Amino acid sequence: MEQKYSEVEAEKHFENNRLWFRRFQTTRSFRKLTKPERAAAGYITQAFVGLAYKYQLRSPRRYSAKSVKKVILELFPQKIAATNVFFTSVIPVMRRYFVFLGAQHKISNVDTLTRALDSLKIGTLLSSHRDTSNWDAHKKLGMQVLMGYKLDVDPKKVTAYEEDYNMGVPLRFCFDFSVNRPPKNIILLTEKLRKRFENVMYEKNR
Repeated sequence: MEQKYSEVEAEKHFENNRLWFRRFQTTRSFRKLTKPERAAAGYITQAFVGLAYKYQLRSPRRYSAKSVKKVILELFPQKIAATNVFFTSVIPVMRRYFVFLGAQHKISNVDTLTRALDSLKIGTLLSSHRDTSNWDAHKKLGMQVLMGYKLDVDPKKVTAYEEDYNMGVPLRFCFDFSVNRPPKNIILLTEKLRKRFENVMYEKNR
C-alpha cells in the first residue's frame, strides 16, 4: 500500500523531536555548539524532521545519506525563509544531533548520516539559499517579510505562515540568536539600501 502524507503522523514526528531535542540540550555536545548554533538548533532540527517527512515521507529511522543531502541542499534552500546565520548553523547542528540520536538508539545508521553531512559544504548551502531562483513562492513571500519589504504585516498572518510553510522557523526582522547585536547579514533597510539591494537582485536575475 502506497504511503501518504498524514498530519497526525507529522505531528507525531514533531512531538518526538521536541522530546529528543530537550534531552539533546542537556548534553556536552550541545554546549559545544556556538551561541548562534545553539539558539537556532531547535528550529533547525524541527525543520529537518518536518521537511523529511512532508516531502520524502521519511521518519528518522528511514533517513539515508541521499535523503539527508536532499533535505539540506535542496529543501532547506527552497522552502525555509531564514537568515544566513541560520543556514550557516544547519550542518554543524544536524551533525551533532545525529550523533546524539544514534547514542539514544533513535537512528541506527549514524555513521552513514554523519559522513553524508561531512561531504557537504556550508558555502554550497549558503549559495543555494541566496539564489532566488531556488525559492518557491512561499519562501519568496517569507524573505520579503524577513528583509523588511512587506511592512505592517499582521503578526497573526506571520505566525500562520511560520507554522504552515516555514516548519515553525520564526520570521523575525532581526533574528534573535541571543546575541546583543543584530547578525551582520541582516540588512537594515533604509531607502538607499533598499534601492541598492533591488539593483543587486535585478542584476543577479537578468
